[in-house]
Amino acid sequence: MNKKTLFRVGGVLILAIALIFGYSEFRYLQRHETTDDAQIDGDVNPVIPKAGGYVKAIRFQDNQFVNEGDTLIVLDDADYRIRVAQAEAALQSALASAGVTRSNVGVASATVESSQASVQTARNQVATAQANVTAAQARARKANQDFERYGRLLAEKTIPQQQFDAVQAERDAAQAQLQAAQAQLQTAQAQVNAAGTQTGVTSSQRRASEGQISVAQALIKQRQTELDMAQLQLSYTVVRAPISGIVSKRAVQVGQLVQPGQALCSVVGNSTLWVTANFKETQLQQMHPGQVVDIDVDAFEGEKLTGKVGSFAGATGAKFALLPPDNATGNYVKVVQRIPVRIELDKNSPLYAKLRPGMSATVAVDLQK
Repeated sequence: MNKKTLFRVGGVLILAIALIFGYSEFRYLQRHETTDDAQIDGDVNPVIPKAGGYVKAIRFQDNQFVNEGDTLIVLDDADYRIRVAQAEAALQSALASAGVTRSNVGVASATVESSQASVQTARNQVATAQANVTAAQARARKANQDFERYGRLLAEKTIPQQQFDAVQAERDAAQAQLQAAQAQLQTAQAQVNAAGTQTGVTSSQRRASEGQISVAQALIKQRQTELDMAQLQLSYTVVRAPISGIVSKRAVQVGQLVQPGQALCSVVGNSTLWVTANFKETQLQQMHPGQVVDIDVDAFEGEKLTGKVGSFAGATGAKFALLPPDNATGNYVKVVQRIPVRIELDKNSPLYAKLRPGMSATVAVDLQK
């Protein structure tokens, strides 16, 4: 066989292979819609504190796996423990004013039966007033300490003026409450002297005593609510993982002052991953949920991953942009838009555990399945 014949045979073979390959690709494209504008998505939950304070301890490392509920960050809780103690003291004062314990508040009206009970009630009011003075003194002392500390921070421009104003207002309120408590103590002592001279209980005095019991019970409920709130705020000083996953994007250090709502880090969930594929609007005519999808992840070339079309976005990607395009202008140019399509992944695939949100992928939707 001469060279001329060999070249002809080779050309025919190349042409045949090209025709077969071209026909195969044509058939494939007739049955599939493909795009390389796709990426792995997942839940990325920010870790946000509900209370402010200085960071006392950080109990995780970057890119560490954590379970839901694990302790991530611990805030200094000294201020919150003082508030709990103040609330407990206020509750004990309210219980003392009714002459009952927490277990028998509902039968407090039985204490008003004689003139001796009136004297005892007056004495209890003195004890209550004294306890209120003690609690008010503790709060005023704490408020003064906070005022001095935040004053120094304001001078160093570490905190905003608004935060200093709030501390100053709290100090003024604490001083006013202390003065009011002291006045109540003097009034209660005068009532003891007046009650000691009585020899009996009139019907009007009995009704007044029963009214005092009702007021005391309402005060007990209020103090109990304040204690529950203080304990809840104390629990917020321990920041826990919202979901199970990998902790990343740490933005906090020990000793840093954090505020409620400030993002400290993020937990990337590992339980649910999906693919967001941005198809052209002209590719969606034969596409519907449930169709089988072949996925090639750029990071794992040669490893196949399958999924199914889950749902279509409610609008094009451009509509969700910070500055959506406005086509009502004189220089309008038509541009084919893209619709985000959510593709549910096969969790049984060995490749599933290796995926990370943000990875690039190429997807092909089988229109016949």
